[in-house]
Amino acid sequence: MNVSPTPWTPSLLYAEGGGKATRRNVVVPLSDGTADERTVELAASLAAARDGEVILVSAVVRPSGTPLDLTDELLDEHRMAARQVLRTSLDSETEVRTRGTARAGRTFSAIVKEASEDFSAGVIVLDESEPATPFGRPVSARVAGNADGDIVTVGGKHASSTLSSILVPVAGGPHSGLAVDAARSIAEVRGAWIELLHVVEEGAEDRERDDAEEYVAAARERLGEFDDVDTWVLEADDTADVIVEQSRYYDATVMGAPQKNRLREFVFGSTTDDVRSEAHNTVVTVERPHERDSLLGGWL
Repeated sequence: MNVSPTPWTPSLLYAEGGGKATRRNVVVPLSDGTADERTVELAASLAAARDGEVILVSAVVRPSGTPLDLTDELLDEHRMAARQVLRTSLDSETEVRTRGTARAGRTFSAIVKEASEDFSAGVIVLDESEPATPFGRPVSARVAGNADGDIVTVGGKHASSTLSSILVPVAGGPHSGLAVDAARSIAEVRGAWIELLHVVEEGAEDRERDDAEEYVAAARERLGEFDDVDTWVLEADDTADVIVEQSRYYDATVMGAPQKNRLREFVFGSTTDDVRSEAHNTVVTVERPHERDSLLGGWL
């Protein structure tokens, strides 16, 4: 197999004259003026990995039928709330550049889109605790339709005080490669090691076992010169159960987001959703809404 590793960089936008401009910054939108500390810390790690700035944006939603104009005093209150989150979430010695601000708009996703464009952000980091829609759509699903960059969602019921180990379950989905790249960005900044895991069904045929080895080999190659990594192919009947059990031994699990068949997810669920709700560590999911970035490219 010949798979060329592709570094995970923020989205590239075409600038005037046909050139490309790299969007290095990271936006963290806040719907209620607060954010989980681990979400801000991971956003700062991603910003540091690409020499960018992390910007917390307090989103003030003004539904249709209400005036969109806000007083300077009210916006100042939201800006101060965002800056307070930065002060309480990040160590004073953190070297990454930070900014806290506020934006108003008709919808949360519209505010995120505007902020990511205005602040040249290629990465949007979302807190899983942000409210879902009445039909249970997570905030990442609402943002994905408008987002122009990579979406990283931070959740999970448990958080570690350190981040020295990262579990990365890999498969052939369109976002699995992004998960590997995101894990490397975090690991390099935080000094963590990575475990690449693929789960194959017990009693699988030789072809499926060969595919499993290809998955972890492609993921390992994608990490390039990053050396603090192990690979593992594990046999089990339930992929989600295995990942949840293994999450006990790592500080974070980084996965590709589910593929975009929302009806299938609603009826059958997804491995990613099961892991997010049951894992024993912080769970980070990664997706690029407007590109298909399969770990093995066109191989499958």
